[in-house]
Amino acid sequence: MKLARDVDMVCKRLSKVLHLDTVRRAFETTRMTETGPEWEWVIVYRTARGFCCMHRGVAVQFDEMLDVQLWSEEMEVQTYFMGL
Repeated sequence: MKLARDVDMVCKRLSKVLHLDTVRRAFETTRMTETGPEWEWVIVYRTARGFCCMHRGVAVQFDEMLDVQLWSEEMEVQTYFMGL
């Protein structure tokens, strides 16, 4: 029983020394104020003629890597390249 009390006391002291409450509040406020978009992930494959991906059930073909990058920014998707 004494060991549990000692562990709790050490945790409280470390929390005060490391200012964990302040850090926790800072993370919570930034998370609440952060309004960044939730981007989807799209897997892009290298093909014989360029690049291909499936976005919402539709196959999308690209000729060059630049086309993929521009499309991903317009559609607000995060690309993951396979087979390059």
